Amino acid sequence: MKGYYIYCAFSMMLALYVYDNHSAVSLFLLIVLFIFQWLQCPRKVVIASALLSVLCVYLLAEANNHNKTVLLAESSTFTGEISSVPHSDGDKLTFKFTVQNEEVMAFYKLKTLEEKQQLEKLTIHQVCQLAGQLTSPSSARNLHAFDYQQYLYHQSIHWQLNVKRLDLAKCQLPTLTPLTYLTFIRQKGINYIQQNMSDPGAGFMQALIYGERTGIEEESIKRYQQFGLIHLLAISGLHVGLLTAMCFYLLIRIGITRERAITLLLLLLPVYMVLAGGSASVVRAVFMSMVMLISIKIQRKILLVDSISLAFMSMLLFKPYYLFDVGFQLSFAVSFALILSSQTILPRFHSSFSQLMAVSAIAQVSSLPLLLYYFYGVSLLSLPLNMVFVPLFSLVVLPLCLLILFVRIILPGVSELLEQILHVLLLACEKLLDFFEWIPADFVTGKPHILLFLGMYLCIYALFVAVEEGKFFVRYMFLLAALLAAQCMYPYLNPKGTVTMVDVGQGDCFIIELPYRKGVYMIDTGGTVSFPKEPWQKRRSSFDVGEDVLVPFLHSKGMTKVDKMIITHGDYDHAGAAQHLFSQVAVGELVLGKKAELNDVETGLVIAAQKQSVPVQIVQQGDSWQEGGVLFQVISPTGFEETSNNGSIVIDAKLGNLRWLFTGDLEKEGEQRILKDFPNLKADVLKVGHHGSKTSTSEEFVQHLNPKVALVSAGQKNRYGHPHQEILELLKSYGVYIYRTDEDGGVMYEFTKSQERFRSNFHSL
Repeated sequence: MKGYYIYCAFSMMLALYVYDNHSAVSLFLLIVLFIFQWLQCPRKVVIASALLSVLCVYLLAEANNHNKTVLLAESSTFTGEISSVPHSDGDKLTFKFTVQNEEVMAFYKLKTLEEKQQLEKLTIHQVCQLAGQLTSPSSARNLHAFDYQQYLYHQSIHWQLNVKRLDLAKCQLPTLTPLTYLTFIRQKGINYIQQNMSDPGAGFMQALIYGERTGIEEESIKRYQQFGLIHLLAISGLHVGLLTAMCFYLLIRIGITRERAITLLLLLLPVYMVLAGGSASVVRAVFMSMVMLISIKIQRKILLVDSISLAFMSMLLFKPYYLFDVGFQLSFAVSFALILSSQTILPRFHSSFSQLMAVSAIAQVSSLPLLLYYFYGVSLLSLPLNMVFVPLFSLVVLPLCLLILFVRIILPGVSELLEQILHVLLLACEKLLDFFEWIPADFVTGKPHILLFLGMYLCIYALFVAVEEGKFFVRYMFLLAALLAAQCMYPYLNPKGTVTMVDVGQGDCFIIELPYRKGVYMIDTGGTVSFPKEPWQKRRSSFDVGEDVLVPFLHSKGMTKVDKMIITHGDYDHAGAAQHLFSQVAVGELVLGKKAELNDVETGLVIAAQKQSVPVQIVQQGDSWQEGGVLFQVISPTGFEETSNNGSIVIDAKLGNLRWLFTGDLEKEGEQRILKDFPNLKADVLKVGHHGSKTSTSEEFVQHLNPKVALVSAGQKNRYGHPHQEILELLKSYGVYIYRTDEDGGVMYEFTKSQERFRSNFHSL
């Protein structure tokens, strides 16, 4: 079956997607692939593809059947084994914990610096007794948001364990097996680097040698991700290939025969796979290296495309859930593209520089659809920066990291000089990325439809074939550009408008997109309240509503500009994320309500807006604007309100066939004034004031407005008890249907001239 394994691999992949997603598109492609194999391939290839596809689907079905929890939510004490390297980040300790042969994700909030120093002595495989509470992992609460629950499910994890008590004295290390001993050694190596080296070198060494990125500052991770360089911080085929070549050279130099050197490498590569963390890219690279070494040893040539196809199939047969791992998909997409072009396209480029350009271009183009699908955009600087950073990391930084670790054990004094060189190199990289960060090179498209996604890959395939044959490849470049342009232009041709109540936790945020994208308006931004912490408590990565919720949501819809950012009032849970958004998306105008004096949050926003040359508009009762046939009327504030909540901007607008009333944190006194000033005011959809607290939404207000739908934005299990039961019962007594973010997640209203519907991220409404 030489050269045909790739068809088996693709058949298995499509069969898994058909079974898991019930995808009609995948089924159609699978049928087309089998017809092609029937016409063009030997019968044994068709039979092998069919049998392997059925086997893979069976294994996935079995994995799903056994992927069930045996733990009870009521349990409070747990005896089990720490099954991952414990990681401390500020005052948070995280590790996987195996109880009754089932893994849970454990979190513990460290109370003191002394306790942190003690618990940093925890090691993988220690058997401990914990006290805590099991909770279900959070699923995606907004459109296109990261689904943490699904991510853990594919690791057979069903619970988070919020640890209340953890006593190091009660933890014991059992007798280790060879495999568990290797993972124990891995943690020792990670800890050795952390304790004996300074940042940023320590974090990068942990990532490049042991596949552990948690030691790198969150800002650095995001910067490398922004420029499409994050693959450099993961152990990949290039890393494994370099290490294998270096070890082979050293073994030959010390007098070991070629055959024995290959045998030693075949024994050492699985060991390194465990030491490097065993991620999908590491497993793929090690498997391929072993296949190629075996082919040399038995003197039987194995095609590279067969090698990677066998790796792909073996990994899916071992663990079908690999297919749903983004790293797995990107790793194989790029590797397949580079291997398939290595004998046809790359030889057309003769100089080292032109080959480097070609390799970088092939890697970028082959990963483009996946990057757009999962991350909604790419940096236009990614290609030139990869041309600089790939050889720098491969030929300088990685060997230097290995040399430092080796020399530190023998000649600590010499290693300090090498560490300084590494430190300077990494700082130079950071400065270079800081410089390019100011260049507006982010290309945001939004999440492409699956048909457009497949169309891009078909176009890329045709492009590579045309380049290989030296034909008119420019037409396919234009076709790919046309597909990207279609993705970017679609919102401006789409007659559908949306109003989204974004789940920002305990806060408010509404995003209005008018039909044909005539306007994008954001009413409030939510905000993450932070409290002063001691230096040891500060975390490398902390949750931010703007960065972690709003920017991904906007980018998933291809939005890079908010025409109006309307801050109803200056409470942090309504305005806290606004400043971060100024640096991430273009803001056409900042809108604040009229008041006697701006508070600190609002003053900070005005200053931030001025720095970004964003005009600031102060509105009051009677102001209005019209866009896309929709009239937005400001019916509050007057500017003389006594409290911040009653000074909220209140907006009345007809969107679709429904009249909406956005109320901010308006309380009962403000409601009474509005009813007095606007006696004919009605609303089909009422945004319930102040998250559903008892101070808002009077019976008189509800009776007068006569809404059909009420929207409540409140955090899950918030400490204020929002929304209050009394308010919910009042709304229900008037036949109002209630949508609430704490139960429904983000809620979206979609409308055209003739159709409309509500839907949440959890179910259609």
